[in-house]
Amino acid sequence: MSQIQSMLSSGTEKYFQPKNPLKTDSVLQMRLAFLVGLVAFGLPIVLAAGAVFGGSCFRDSISHFYYAQFLGAIFVGLLVFIGGFLIAYTGDHWLEDLGSFIAGIGACFVAVFPTSGSGCEEPVSFKSRIFADVIQTPPPVLSDPQPDAFFTLFSSAPHLHAWAAGILFAYLGLYCLFVLRRVVPERHIRNGQLIRSKRQRNTLYSMCGITILLCVLVLGIVAFSGEGTQAGWKSHNLTFFVETIALWAFGLAWFAKGRAFPSLRDSTP
Repeated sequence: MSQIQSMLSSGTEKYFQPKNPLKTDSVLQMRLAFLVGLVAFGLPIVLAAGAVFGGSCFRDSISHFYYAQFLGAIFVGLLVFIGGFLIAYTGDHWLEDLGSFIAGIGACFVAVFPTSGSGCEEPVSFKSRIFADVIQTPPPVLSDPQPDAFFTLFSSAPHLHAWAAGILFAYLGLYCLFVLRRVVPERHIRNGQLIRSKRQRNTLYSMCGITILLCVLVLGIVAFSGEGTQAGWKSHNLTFFVETIALWAFGLAWFAKGRAFPSLRDSTP
């Protein structure tokens, strides 16, 4: 516990240290980090705008937009982009690479294994992508399963989706708190003190990591308590907004990692 408190208090100078401490992120990796942050920020905005201005159903969660016409393809494509980046990402430590790979697989699982239900309880009618069995006998006949079955890829898909989402967001929160806040003396210590830009980034990373983990905790409590099935929670689309906060915290952290903010860039020694 004391080691964890030490790591969280000022960043670590012991764990996750790079083999080559003088090597910094390449311009390409920083640019990709910025793009990942941009996607994380833009995804919920695009989905919400598409639902509001496109006359579509505003789904209960970001994941439920999988079933939306047109917007479903955007959801899958952008999430696979994030997953592909995390899989290909090369960090400074093998544990960082392994965690990033697992999180990338999780992002792809979230994209291709949909959650359950349509996410549209209130509208009388809405347009949506669904899964349906068609019997190819003249004339073709559409089978008549239970209503929720139209929105289920296979029985265990929602469970895979939920576990993958939990792993993804938990990793992103822990990554902010432990890896991004890592202190490499050769880069970040000058005249015996932590440089100002790194202190500011670490403060931002801490806020983002804590925010992501709190969102994961809230969604976990809601899921296990059954509160998410209550009308008040669904009618206000609270799952969507909690997920949006987590995505924006993730995006903000990766904006900082991609050096999008001039004030948070390290000066040349």
